[in-house]
Amino acid sequence: MHHTSAIPVLALILAAPVIAQEFDAASVRLNKSGAYESAIRREGGQVIFDNVPLREIVCWAYGISADREYGLSGPGWLAADHYDIAASVSPAVPREQILKMMQRLLRDRFGMAVRRENKEARVYALSVVRGGPKLRPPSRTDGNFTYRPGHILAEGLSMAALADRLSGPVFKLGVPVLNRTGLAGAFDFTIDWTPDETLAERGPGPSLFTALQEQLGLKLQASKAQVEVLIIDRIERTAKPN
Repeated sequence: MHHTSAIPVLALILAAPVIAQEFDAASVRLNKSGAYESAIRREGGQVIFDNVPLREIVCWAYGISADREYGLSGPGWLAADHYDIAASVSPAVPREQILKMMQRLLRDRFGMAVRRENKEARVYALSVVRGGPKLRPPSRTDGNFTYRPGHILAEGLSMAALADRLSGPVFKLGVPVLNRTGLAGAFDFTIDWTPDETLAERGPGPSLFTALQEQLGLKLQASKAQVEVLIIDRIERTAKPN
């Protein structure tokens, strides 16, 4: 009878890299300073959160852009409670693993339980008006998006990227924008409009909705669609002691 030695298998197991499952050490403290500034950074052997709202920490750990309010459903106090976290970890650990380790920290220290669910939500559909788009061929391949209140200059930008930008907080639409234009490729364009907060200073001017239609041949139409949301089923407001 032929016997297979277990030594090579054992050698492989011993040689395999050990993937860290949790931080070597982590300090979690409620920040009551009331300061506005916050920061997330990685320095040497630590991942550091300075005065960061717990909602933003959850979004960071699960790869949700913090400015996409619709991507996370949880208690309102998440945005009010700020924390200082200093977590020790080897500099060799990649970012993807750091995120998983932060998810575990949230489970262990805050008792957090989450699930992902597709929910019907209010959205804006970005589409082309009857007369067709008013977009120029791209002047560059690397893409450029310059924004200031009431003005956009885009070079080599796709419609998917425009929809994603419009979903962000600076445009204050409050809901995701989905690309339904059917336009492939990238384009150059400019948009000028009068933001609500500057109406008193500048006088009447086109709204963003009107500017998109008149200047680009695009429109935003209210609709509903399935959007993936991270739902927090349980989370403790007070973290377990360090």
